[in-house]
Amino acid sequence: MEDSSGTKHSEANQIGVLGAGDTAEVPVSARFDTAGDKRLTVHVRGRYYDSDGATSEIVHLKHPVFVTVSEPSTSTTVPPRVHIETHNAVAETDTTVTVTVSNGDDEALTDLSLRLDSVDGEMQSRTAITPVLAAENSTTYEFTVEPSEAGETALKATLRYNDGESVEAFDTVQVESLRDDVSVYATAFEENDTVSVRYRVTNHGNAPIDDVVISGVSNESQLPTTTLQSVDAATSKTVVVDVNERPSSTATVAATYDIGETTGQATQSVQFDSSAASTGTNALTVNLGSADPSNTSTFLLSGFFGGLVVTALLFTGRRWVRDD
Repeated sequence: MEDSSGTKHSEANQIGVLGAGDTAEVPVSARFDTAGDKRLTVHVRGRYYDSDGATSEIVHLKHPVFVTVSEPSTSTTVPPRVHIETHNAVAETDTTVTVTVSNGDDEALTDLSLRLDSVDGEMQSRTAITPVLAAENSTTYEFTVEPSEAGETALKATLRYNDGESVEAFDTVQVESLRDDVSVYATAFEENDTVSVRYRVTNHGNAPIDDVVISGVSNESQLPTTTLQSVDAATSKTVVVDVNERPSSTATVAATYDIGETTGQATQSVQFDSSAASTGTNALTVNLGSADPSNTSTFLLSGFFGGLVVTALLFTGRRWVRDD
């Protein structure tokens, strides 16, 4: 492609073969020093082939093209975009806020400083620094915040860059009240001449619990104490520990844990049935916590079939943990 002075602006070669009725789009470009109407000429050269594949004719086509070139805008700088992504949060617990900075300009951004705080000023500001953000690129920052109370909290992200320029973004996060609702229970079983106690901790609340310590005590003996690092909201975890002999009386099982900025505790009364040991069965009665002693649930795994079920589902070592 050339202009009226004969200056060639661009060229595309080896476009391919066009059959009868075919079309092809070929990108070409031109750069002009001045604005105004420009007349260009597109030259197309090709060959016709006969049925034997030999060149039968060389063609040269010319086609005029008219374009209008505008003056450049006074400013071609594209400001960066800042986007805040939040999820529902829980008061007094850590919540992750993600902030994405996108640079759509054709020049790199330098000296980026991103600050996240609340509009009302109650939340402590968090700041992240990035030396350079390349052109047409983006980067993501993660901040951990801890809302102090339930309600609606407005967040503001302020990005400073290029030695003084800045841009802001806003979003609102809904904060729920902290709900502490945890249950614990224990079962005992015997497999391969090994007696074990299985603890299960269920977190019905809306925030994770940490540093969980599980223990039990009865009139006859102390049940083993074990720990779980954490249990996420709306999930359960199970841990199995071996014991010297099968529990045979009522026990109180307790789980203490950290939630938010406080410590919680869940307890459960468990009735272990000792009659199963002498009959070769594996029976267990669990008191579900009702004030009525008759409110119990009894599970009986007996004979060889019961042994198969326990073997298939309850593989134990010295101690193991399962997420449910």
